[in-house]
Amino acid sequence: MSRPTRTEGEPHDRLTRICDAMANTFDAHPEHREGDRCAVFADGGDRAGLVLHGYDDDAEALAAVFAHLRAIFRANGKDLLFAPIQAGGDRQ
Repeated sequence: MSRPTRTEGEPHDRLTRICDAMANTFDAHPEHREGDRCAVFADGGDRAGLVLHGYDDDAEALAAVFAHLRAIFRANGKDLLFAPIQAGGDRQ
């Protein structure tokens, strides 16, 4: 299994272009403050797009997304746990 690649810079498909436009709107909002960050996800059925905007690294952004998802589950009387799964040897 090949490792997914990380794309930086220009959006590379329709959904990431939409997410990028939404992130730019976030920055332009009059209530935006320096240091505000966002994760924008779009689901097109067979594909999805994701823009992590304002984060220094992906791990920090995904930790914030997981924390928010868990809070949503808990607000609905459930819990959400994440377990790392390592398939096929070492991943770096």
